[in-house]
Amino acid sequence: MRTTLKVAVLPAVFLALVSAAYADHITLDSGNGSSSSHSNGALEYLGTSPLNSSWATNLVAPVNPTATSSISKTTYDVSSAGVWTAAIAGSSWVSNTSTAGPNCSGSQCDPNDFYYYETSFTAVGGSMPYSGSLSVMADDTAEVLLNGKVIIPFGAIGNDGHCSVGQPNCTYIDTISLNGTLLNAGTNWLEIIDAQTGGSAAGVDFSGSLTQDTPEPSSLLLLGTGLLGLAFGLFRKNKASGLVQNL
Repeated sequence: MRTTLKVAVLPAVFLALVSAAYADHITLDSGNGSSSSHSNGALEYLGTSPLNSSWATNLVAPVNPTATSSISKTTYDVSSAGVWTAAIAGSSWVSNTSTAGPNCSGSQCDPNDFYYYETSFTAVGGSMPYSGSLSVMADDTAEVLLNGKVIIPFGAIGNDGHCSVGQPNCTYIDTISLNGTLLNAGTNWLEIIDAQTGGSAAGVDFSGSLTQDTPEPSSLLLLGTGLLGLAFGLFRKNKASGLVQNL
């Protein structure tokens, strides 16, 4: 019977250990500042697309930029150039030029366009979902896509030359829940499309984290208890069968 009990309980213990050891955790933010790569929050600038003709009432960005970056896809930490409001803790305001920011002037300022940024990250992925959140600020407003799916839409365009009144904007931290999110096993992509509509400096700031959900200890305990009950039932059945054969 001891052997049977071990066989029943060991799988539950194994599952608990594996669950604790392999809970995948991902941290994403623009705190890496200037970068020509796109690894775990180091935003890579991809290029621009013109605003659609109805942008004043309905922003619709193409999937990909129509004009690609000619400056090695680098993004810049614009904190020293003056920012709209304090960055989200642990992150930085970044833009496609080092002179961006609300204090830009003349040719330093960005024309009205869509500005594309992306970052990649690796994940265990699979059928087990992830939980977490993502916070974004942008001038004027931004659309955020995870693996090609929109998770934060553009906010409404307001009358302020630097920021939109809608959400997100550069004084409002737009935070969304990512609970129940499924990720690819391997490479995943986070894309931020910043809409510049005020003829000024474009910029984005974001921070987020995701942790893969794992079975709760109570669930594993129930599994172990169930296996134990099954083993006990088999033991009694085998014992009764042996008594019948002896008779």
